Amino acid sequence: AALAVEAIRFARFEKSDFHTFRSALYQFVLFDMMRFAGRVARRKHDEDCKNFAAVQLEVLKERLQKNKDTAYGREHKFAELLSSHDVLSAYRTGHPLCKYPHFEPWIQRIANGEEKVLNDEKETQLAATSGTSGMRALLPNTPTMAKTFFARGILVIFNTMSQSVPGSFQLQKTCKLAFAPTWSSSPGGLKVGPNSSGPKDKTFAKLLPLYSTTAAGYEIDHDEGAAMYVHALFAIRDRNLGILEANFVSLPARLLYLMKKDGHQFADDVEKGKLNESVAARLDPELVKRIEADLGPPNPQRADEIRKALTSEDDLSDSFALRVWPKLRLILANATGAFKEQAEQLRTGIAKGVPILSTVYAASEGLLGISLDPNLDGSSTYCLVPRAMFFEFLPIDEEAQASEKPLLADELEVGKSYELVITNLGGLYRYRLGDVVKLTGYHHDAPLVEFQYRQGQLLNLRGEKTSEVQLASAMGQVWPADSGKLVEYTTVEQTGSEALRYLVLVELAEGEKLLSDVHDKVDNALRAANPVYDTWRRKGAIATCEVKQVQTGGFERLRKQRLEEGASPQQLKISRVLRKPEHVGILLGS
Repeated sequence: AALAVEAIRFARFEKSDFHTFRSALYQFVLFDMMRFAGRVARRKHDEDCKNFAAVQLEVLKERLQKNKDTAYGREHKFAELLSSHDVLSAYRTGHPLCKYPHFEPWIQRIANGEEKVLNDEKETQLAATSGTSGMRALLPNTPTMAKTFFARGILVIFNTMSQSVPGSFQLQKTCKLAFAPTWSSSPGGLKVGPNSSGPKDKTFAKLLPLYSTTAAGYEIDHDEGAAMYVHALFAIRDRNLGILEANFVSLPARLLYLMKKDGHQFADDVEKGKLNESVAARLDPELVKRIEADLGPPNPQRADEIRKALTSEDDLSDSFALRVWPKLRLILANATGAFKEQAEQLRTGIAKGVPILSTVYAASEGLLGISLDPNLDGSSTYCLVPRAMFFEFLPIDEEAQASEKPLLADELEVGKSYELVITNLGGLYRYRLGDVVKLTGYHHDAPLVEFQYRQGQLLNLRGEKTSEVQLASAMGQVWPADSGKLVEYTTVEQTGSEALRYLVLVELAEGEKLLSDVHDKVDNALRAANPVYDTWRRKGAIATCEVKQVQTGGFERLRKQRLEEGASPQQLKISRVLRKPEHVGILLGS
């Protein structure tokens, strides 16, 4: 009887056009296992949240105990801290707040091959950060970090998605926008590169039956454009695709705009069962053969459906995404913080009607938070995960200045902003993360936070500290997301011989030009968004901002430059404040 019930469930599920019986059954069993494990993980998470302070102390003691005999632990007297009658107070008074330069020489020792420097367990890699804030850092990753991310993050998220979007886990495939990473090696032989989940991970192959892109497509390296084209081709051929997944919502947006721009080319590829010649010419011929074998036979019926989706612009009932994939369930990607504008553009345009879920808050330093009740528009608050790190909070005042006295979770005020200070599972102690979050409430005793901005992405000429959120608000006032006129933007602090001012660089949609009053419009919107900026403007200490239009494709050229510098496509974010003159030069065409 039980088998009969399961057989009926299996038969009723929506399936990908490109599943075999075996691969569909594999996904069916895997998802059932994940659903069960997700419910258990959620119960454990809730129990930890009810005892947040006690669990946090347990995490701290465990970190100090495990690493007391490391070089760092001995120098900073972890054993002595552990012998104190009040370990928490001893640690917070005995160890200073730190930024990356404090740990850099210790990490260099790890890079040189020395063991037991910061961590008792051997590091798996040095994770290279994206460099959005101007400086790329190398951060130790450990097996414990990876295990915690899965057990305390992924499993709970799976449960959250099942509750938030019922039916999201049918037997449809996911377009997983992951790219073959570019690794280098440290002098001691430790791999250096992005720590995002990718095709070269040991567990990735087990998940391939769930993805629309096949193994051959994930082998494309050193050519993000070709890899993205192949992702789009495998996705568009499957009428029953279920999910678009990426680290950040910017990648699904790039995929959809590429498909719309080159849609007839994709339709031709599907009709012929061949990869476009111009893309194929950039790849190894043997790899092209495998990709084309995976594409399957010519499919003129699906090609006609794609062409119809491209020519149905007057049909306002469905967005482009839903015309291509009528049963698309959701976009699974972070759409908070700096990605709010892109999420809004998707919601009001090319992916209108498709839920966007932001489910995880993480960084190269490890798992931070998970969303327990994400909104379907991409906005989300995150519950800090009690066993992921030991958390402290530096209050941020109205002028965006951080206090030097961090607080604990039970000392926070709802509605106030804080910079996170973390002791993580990878050997960082009382580390100022640079992320500013706002407390929105508590889940039991665990803080619920909303990501605000990165400290390194502040505009700060006179102490006004204009944040990403304030900048985005101002730009949205001048160019509303649903207008489709603003493609991308960034800023530069002008501090030369001329008056201090912001230089705002914008790329507009094709045919759009800046109006003569745009400088005053943007400046007034900035003054409304940031009262401290307004104060300095009234004093004349900061001049009216200057707005310059970037040539079409300017931000794409900047993206390519950052990829050549070693950034990962999966981690790359648009810097809202440019610090490198060479990056400014690319946008200005110099």
